[in-house]
Amino acid sequence: MLDQTFDKIKNIHNLSELRLPILFFGFAVWFVTPIIGNIPILLSIQLSLLTSKPQRKDLRAINNLLLILVVISSSIYISSFDIFADTKVYLDVYDSLDVKGIFDNEFYRDRYEFVLFLLLYPIHILTDGSEYLCLFLFSLIVNSTVVFYISKNLSSKYYPTLLIVVFSTFFYYSQVFYMRQFLSIMLVMVALVAIETSWSMFFVWSLLAIFSHSSAVMYVGVCLISKLALSFKKNFKIKLRAVDKVFIYIALIFLLGLISYVAWLIYNNPQEIYSYTNNIIDLLPEKRLSSSIQGRVSAYDGRDTDLFDFNIFRIVATMTICIFALLKRYKNLTPKLLSLNMIFIISLLQIAFVMVTGFNQRIIYLYLVFYGFFLCIGLDENDKIKPFGIISLLTMFVAAANTFNLLTIQVGMADIKGWSFFDGQPLTMSIYDYIVYFFQSM
Repeated sequence: MLDQTFDKIKNIHNLSELRLPILFFGFAVWFVTPIIGNIPILLSIQLSLLTSKPQRKDLRAINNLLLILVVISSSIYISSFDIFADTKVYLDVYDSLDVKGIFDNEFYRDRYEFVLFLLLYPIHILTDGSEYLCLFLFSLIVNSTVVFYISKNLSSKYYPTLLIVVFSTFFYYSQVFYMRQFLSIMLVMVALVAIETSWSMFFVWSLLAIFSHSSAVMYVGVCLISKLALSFKKNFKIKLRAVDKVFIYIALIFLLGLISYVAWLIYNNPQEIYSYTNNIIDLLPEKRLSSSIQGRVSAYDGRDTDLFDFNIFRIVATMTICIFALLKRYKNLTPKLLSLNMIFIISLLQIAFVMVTGFNQRIIYLYLVFYGFFLCIGLDENDKIKPFGIISLLTMFVAAANTFNLLTIQVGMADIKGWSFFDGQPLTMSIYDYIVYFFQSM
């Protein structure tokens, strides 16, 4: 029996034929350690999409069922997070929602950020204030949106590969700790996806993102500029002369030199940037908001800096995205693709800023969580980068490296104080343990 199985594997001539063996392997791992088994399950879905034939309805239904298993198991895993610090603060507000309502809390009073509690309010009513179900349902909503809406709209053919990288990214599992900011960046991605289909939905999602966390203003602005720039280009066809291109190159070189000079000044005196930041923030029209942000900047004490490590896995992913962006021909440039490229450039500047100044890693939170989605710059069905085989290999290498990093983190989680799942022993929890944990925690 075993020999026959190996003989069939040897005779495989198409990658899509590996789908069933990898799916069975994925289920075997998933039953033992669901959080790791999700990766080969997603890989089996990707292999089923590689065939050039139209996907059958029954196969599509099976893939969606597998995605549901990934979403539910990931949500149970995330909801087992140790409750402390920010999570404890959010749960304290959640516990009082039925008495104080959505707007009677420090987040709305200081920064008008109420969308998280608008989402949690019906959860509080429906679950009779259960803290565990609050975390689980929040994670379930987030994971479902990421899997079934964002990823599929970014790439209908390669979304499982994007999800492999996202679900093997350490910061993705911080969603119930940075709840407001995670909800905000997720809504930014939803708005980015909607920008090509509906202006009204783009503005709705953008406003929800901004009133979830004020940092979303920057990303919404980037998406808006991308949309307007392409609309201007489409309506007003401008032909650049050779001399115009020379002036553009000179301007870009000057801008690069200016950025390098400012970076050098910051490197020599990192604290100076905080006084400049306060001066800029002081120009904001809403004084209560500006004073709140100024207070956070002035009181900065390096909190969370030790969590940011630009390790080899993030370097590999970032360099791969850089290669995709440089090789892209951009003949069929869309607002979605241009927005991703511009956000990626901003993320590179943010990474450099954090590494130079030691500032809080939260300013690059969108990239740290969702850098897997930026791979769709290369995995674009409408405008493939040539040679596409090398692009695929680079993407698979990033996915493999990320998965190895996730496994390493799970092994060492027992030594991470205050930042762990299942009491620091996630690899010992089988799917049966997940189910027992879920019902005991309700």
